[in-house]
Amino acid sequence: MSGTVYGVAGGSVEDLGTEAAAAGREGEESTGRVLDRIALESQRDVWHDLNVPAQGIRANIDHIVTGGTVVLIIDAKRWKPGLYWTLGDTSYRWLTKVEHADRRTMGMIQQRISAHIPRALVRRPVVSVESSRSSGGVNVSFLHIPGADSIRSTSLPRRVRSLVPDAPTDPDVVAALFPLLRSS
Repeated sequence: MSGTVYGVAGGSVEDLGTEAAAAGREGEESTGRVLDRIALESQRDVWHDLNVPAQGIRANIDHIVTGGTVVLIIDAKRWKPGLYWTLGDTSYRWLTKVEHADRRTMGMIQQRISAHIPRALVRRPVVSVESSRSSGGVNVSFLHIPGADSIRSTSLPRRVRSLVPDAPTDPDVVAALFPLLRSS
């Protein structure tokens, strides 16, 4: 038996014609393919492109993986190669500030999902980072993203398997997440 995939990875990334928008869509689609394989090989469900359950919030949830009553929120990033690190509340790639790494949305999203599905165990979110170029990798070992764990994209399958049980998703969790889907 395999899990179910809901939604479309990268489905609501606006095509602004910018390099950042293209990289964002590619990162979400790449992460989506990895997660879809996990759903195919297990009983875990994978959810792509969801609304945050709060009015006035423009941010979306890139991916969620569920099994039993466990929910894992995953944000996909495709960044320039380099060493990413944080000192105090400021993050850098090499010696250049990267303010996008310091946003505090992941903790807020975890709180909103926890309140939306009270009986679920919502794990600490994961930010999965892959390189935007075929040459040169990313190192996020010293990066602190507020409210989330940052990992290299190659570590994502292992992280998902360690945090989300290989079990069918609780029907109440499915019922709570389904209306949040942005695309199908």
